[in-house]
Amino acid sequence: MLCALLLPLLLAPWQASRAEALGRLFFTPAERARIDHPPKVEPPPVPPPRLDGIITRSAGAPTLFLDGRATLANPRQVSAGDGTARITGPDGRNHRLRVGDPPPEASPP
Repeated sequence: MLCALLLPLLLAPWQASRAEALGRLFFTPAERARIDHPPKVEPPPVPPPRLDGIITRSAGAPTLFLDGRATLANPRQVSAGDGTARITGPDGRNHRLRVGDPPPEASPP
């Protein structure tokens, strides 16, 4: 008789360890998956820099002034005829900028 009373007490911790936590028990499997793996939030696109000026040389690399800072450029980036340059922004996207124009608004990729 004593064994019959002690057996449920001995099995209770074993059964409780197999049960799910009550905080997730009343959710559907799809809701649990959404809780375990929340959707990733994409950062907003970064606007390209402002092209303040271009200095070209007969020998050597051209210099671009981006947001007031001098940066050496590849000659293939610069089109001196129309005052534009192809710039790779901080987010890795390419932009064609014209000297003196305000920077274009960042658009989604």
